[in-house]
Amino acid sequence: MLELYGPGCFSDFLWIYENSRPDIWPNIGARSRESSEILSGKDIPNIRSAVGRLGVTPGDLIQWGSTDNADSLFWVPVGSEDRWPTIIIEAGQLDFMLIEGQSPAVVLGLLEGTLNCRFFPVEFRDFDPLFERWSGGQVGDGEVS
Repeated sequence: MLELYGPGCFSDFLWIYENSRPDIWPNIGARSRESSEILSGKDIPNIRSAVGRLGVTPGDLIQWGSTDNADSLFWVPVGSEDRWPTIIIEAGQLDFMLIEGQSPAVVLGLLEGTLNCRFFPVEFRDFDPLFERWSGGQVGDGEVS
């Protein structure tokens, strides 16, 4: 997915990060370190239990995306890297959704409406998907094909 689109934003809501440039905001490593610090100190028993059943802690999660509502999308690093599940954590760690599918399938399901995240706004699915590529501090228009 990143090879095709690069980092950027789907439908003015769902941000996808990359790991190749540490100097940009949508950087997987930087965002993951920041999230790890936040999640490690939080009292989030349901999230801890869910990822704990998979053998990891919230501090082990790798953030690969976010939303304009401050929800976060993480890989749960268990098993083969190309099959890592995704956990979507609502802003404020109020709710979460654990998904066994790979991240491209998660994004596609969210965009097509076949995967319903109960804390994403309904309006996110009301329009044809649009992708805006991150380019040095701003995004540039481009439709998803």
